[in-house]
Amino acid sequence: MSDIHNIAIEQCVLAALMTVQSSYETVAGDLTQDCFFSTKHQEVFKAIAELADAGKPYDVVLVEQKLNQSKSLVDATEYLMTLMSEAPASFYNLGSYVSELNKLKTHRKVEEIGKKISMIAHDLNLDDVFSEAEGLFSGSDNQDQNHLGASFEDSINSALQKMIEKAEAMAAGKPTGVRFNLPTLDNLIGTVQKGHLCVVGGRPGSGKSTLAQMLALDTAIKNKGVLFVSAEMDKETLANRMISALSLIPYDELHNARMSSGVLNDFTNAQAAYAKLPIWIEPKQKPTLSEVRTYVRKAERRFKKIGLGCIVIDYLQLLRNPSQRDRIQEVASISRELKSMAKEFECPVIALVQLNRDADKGSRPKSSDIKESGQIEQDADQIVLLHPKLQSEDLMPTGVTEVLVTKNRHGKKGIVLVQDQLDVCRFAAVQVEEVGGGV
Repeated sequence: MSDIHNIAIEQCVLAALMTVQSSYETVAGDLTQDCFFSTKHQEVFKAIAELADAGKPYDVVLVEQKLNQSKSLVDATEYLMTLMSEAPASFYNLGSYVSELNKLKTHRKVEEIGKKISMIAHDLNLDDVFSEAEGLFSGSDNQDQNHLGASFEDSINSALQKMIEKAEAMAAGKPTGVRFNLPTLDNLIGTVQKGHLCVVGGRPGSGKSTLAQMLALDTAIKNKGVLFVSAEMDKETLANRMISALSLIPYDELHNARMSSGVLNDFTNAQAAYAKLPIWIEPKQKPTLSEVRTYVRKAERRFKKIGLGCIVIDYLQLLRNPSQRDRIQEVASISRELKSMAKEFECPVIALVQLNRDADKGSRPKSSDIKESGQIEQDADQIVLLHPKLQSEDLMPTGVTEVLVTKNRHGKKGIVLVQDQLDVCRFAAVQVEEVGGGV
């Protein structure tokens, strides 16, 4: 029996999961059943995971009930009482504890390989003892690495299969990925695919939230789930903006409650038509990365039948990572994590960003104008910047905005013009002004 384990940490992790709300969603990507050495702890964790995956609470009462129903743990009630009483009182280091359990798991795997190698060394009937030993190590590679690794031939076959799937989807009028519902922009940038991080930047009032809302609505109308993390607006404001875009009711009439009989009738009609759109809004101000990850896991379960179509973050610089003290490093870590989420959940992430004040000086903005971090520019698959055109004499809006695709890892860069319809929280396509080559 291995002595590479820490029962106290295992108890603390399980106690935290059954005590702290949404704690499982925070660590689910890093914690598996074999992280626990104790078979009893494995059974407790399995019950927690099954409850969480079913969208149910996983406190100690419901875990006890599930263990007793499955009869997977003898004296479950008594053991859970012992576990909760003996576990360390502090639950604030859950992430560190999970990392420690993963390290211990890895060391146990190496220990097991060592034992098998010792058995091979004593088997004198083997012709190639080195080959047998190497086979043990190659077979113990991390599952994620095995999943990602592939021969060039396999990679080509996989690429061909994806191209066929995309072509068939487009032929059926159901293109993969998500779009902004602006034909000129969509033709230039293509669709934002699973695993992509698309950054939409602009100065305050430039319409970046409007552009993101158009993408969210287009995705939901095509019956794909949308998670909208609105760190800037409350849910009522966002809902009114979306209703304005869908029904063409001027937003200021909704915001200022100028509900004439005609407006009220249009609003109730729009409510009846669109209330069931699969959009989930999380309006918390300054959410942490772990909270965003929790929102995504819950949305993934909520939209399990239709699939999570996209995640919208409004906006990136309002997210927090308490583990980073330096602001530049904090924003960089947030950018990397959003890109990681896009890949992990196989879902496009649309992140809005603020631009530096220099972008107000009249010239077209550049990717380097993104506020607080160059890491965002590196992580993004697409960067879309909004540049409202102003009259030269009084700097008043002309009603036209330039949409600049300054980075497009999977297609062309260029500029398109859109007509501002911000009174109803929309843009309308005008024409392609210029198009450049790909990255």
